[in-house]
Amino acid sequence: MRRALVVVLAALALGYLVREPLLEAMGQYLVDAGEPAAADAIVVLAGSVPDRILEAVALYKEGVASRIINSRGQAPSGFRQLQSMGVKIPQSHELNRSVAEQLGVPGDAITDIGGSEGSTYDEALTILRYARDQGYRVVLLVTSKYHSRRAALIYRHLAGPDIRIISCPSRYDNFQAQRWWHNRTFRRRVIIEYQKLLAFELLDRWRIEPMTARGAQRSAVSRSPSALMRRWSLKPTVES
Repeated sequence: MRRALVVVLAALALGYLVREPLLEAMGQYLVDAGEPAAADAIVVLAGSVPDRILEAVALYKEGVASRIINSRGQAPSGFRQLQSMGVKIPQSHELNRSVAEQLGVPGDAITDIGGSEGSTYDEALTILRYARDQGYRVVLLVTSKYHSRRAALIYRHLAGPDIRIISCPSRYDNFQAQRWWHNRTFRRRVIIEYQKLLAFELLDRWRIEPMTARGAQRSAVSRSPSALMRRWSLKPTVES
């Protein structure tokens, strides 16, 4: 009994000593930061404003790509309610465009696409279908730091070998991978992100086929989480 107690206490002490390196590693893993390279377009995922569009503008000014793809994403239910009441306020993608143009990006260098996507999967299908139609071979994927690992996994899985995905999380995002557990908002984001990562690795990766130039888009769409949920009469969770 005494020996077992010593082992338990030693394990607890070791866990206490290594807790911060482990937590930091968890935060760092979520951040997929590639080296920006010449690309056909910079893709800004819908969600956080203005950190994502600021990164896209910085990359544009660095000359790595001459076009910004601005994802509209799905408007929150509150926006739709306001519209039905005749209230007009700018949505996230409109703010993104305004920021980019005021910082010197020509309006005709920005393409707004999508608008009904409620998840990262649906958004990826819309954007990759457009990229394939345009003949793109390389795209820079801009999102928030904590979201970059999962977003890159989804886009690379769906794109297959046809389109190279380079993850470029925003340098303007204030997420701190080294100290995320000290901030309540960051703690929530990390926990939810790992839940979604687990779902992707255990379920979605195996039931969603990559898009191919031969027309596997239909198969990918029919087997996407949103399509499956509609088939089962379930409401999909909105992801950012």
